[in-house]
Amino acid sequence: MTAAGVELEVIACSLEDALAAEEGGASRIELTVRLGQDGLTPPLELARAVASRVQIPVRAMLRDRADFDVGSLDDLARLQQQAADLAALGVEGLVTGFVSGNALDFEALDAILSSVPGVRFTIHRAIERTRDQAATVRQLRRFANVDRVLVSGGAGKIEDRVSRLAEYQEAFGSSRKVAVGGGLTLDMLPRLREESGLTVFHLGRSVRTPENAEGQVDAAKVRRACELLGMSGRSF
Repeated sequence: MTAAGVELEVIACSLEDALAAEEGGASRIELTVRLGQDGLTPPLELARAVASRVQIPVRAMLRDRADFDVGSLDDLARLQQQAADLAALGVEGLVTGFVSGNALDFEALDAILSSVPGVRFTIHRAIERTRDQAATVRQLRRFANVDRVLVSGGAGKIEDRVSRLAEYQEAFGSSRKVAVGGGLTLDMLPRLREESGLTVFHLGRSVRTPENAEGQVDAAKVRRACELLGMSGRSF
C-alpha cells in the first residue's frame, strides 16, 4: 500500500514474475499458474519460493480445475488440504471462489474457510458468473475473513464499469476492499482511479511482455502502472 492508499496487485506465475512485480513497485502479488485458464493453484514449491523471496504480501490462488465447479467431496477435501498447506508457508492470504448453477457455492466456501481459520481471503471473479452479482457480494459480508473481492465491473464504457463497481463497494461495505481487475489496460487506470473511488487495482496481461498469458511480468510496465495510479511508494 502506498502513502496515498492506492494498491497495485500484480498476477505472478513464477518466481521471476514475482520479483519483477516487486521491482516495479507492486503492492501485492496474486500467485497463480495457468493464466490462460483464469489461474490455478500454484505448486507448493513455487509458493514457498515466492513467499521467502519477496517482501510484499502474497495471496495464492486456490482453484484446481479449469471450470468454476468445486467438483466432488474428494475434490473439496483436496482444496481444504491445499489451503492448509499454502497457509503454512506464510502467504498473506488465499484467492478462491466456486459457482454452483448461477450462484456462488457458499457451502464449499464455508468448508474451505473453516479449514484455515484466521486466513484472509479474496473472492475472485467467479462472482461475475452469478445471477445477481451485487447480492452475491453482499452475502460475502457474513464471512469475517473475506476482506476482498475481485471484479472487473463488466464490459463497456468506463462510466458503466464505475457505476457497477460503486454498487459492489456499497454491497460489500466500507471496511472491506473491492479490487478492480480483468481486461484493464494501463491507459484506463487514471480515469478508473479518479472516477471509481476504489483504491485496489489488479493487473495481469497488461504488465507482461508480450501482453498475453505466456508473457512475463515486465518491471517497467509495473512501474508505469504505479505512476499512472499516483503511487508514491510502498509501506511493508
